[in-house]
Amino acid sequence: MNNLNLDSTQYTPAISFNPDTGKFEISGISLPENVLDFYTPILNWLDEYEKSLIAQPISPPPSLQFSFRLCYYNSGSVHFLISMLQVIKRICDHAKVRVEWFYEKDDIHLYDNGKELEELTGLTFNFIE
Repeated sequence: MNNLNLDSTQYTPAISFNPDTGKFEISGISLPENVLDFYTPILNWLDEYEKSLIAQPISPPPSLQFSFRLCYYNSGSVHFLISMLQVIKRICDHAKVRVEWFYEKDDIHLYDNGKELEELTGLTFNFIE
């Protein structure tokens, strides 16, 4: 499966998904003018990646790291972050998954938002300052 790489812009985060290395990262600011246009291809890519894991199981299961390094995101992005995390939760059935949630030491809101997403999705986050 091909990598998914999108450069960050003033309003959208960088996306770096590399199934060969098992590293998947979203970083920066998420304020896309049209969240549907921005996040739909990313969600489609994750769905296809999940299907590839199901179609060709790997033994032992791969170790995957999903890193969220968002410094700010708007309410429109939250729905899509939850959708991404739900796909990641399904991927847990086929891989060993680590979810990392980065936040600045003084940014209690970003930390709290991560805790809420962790609770909503049932995933275990590793919180990193």
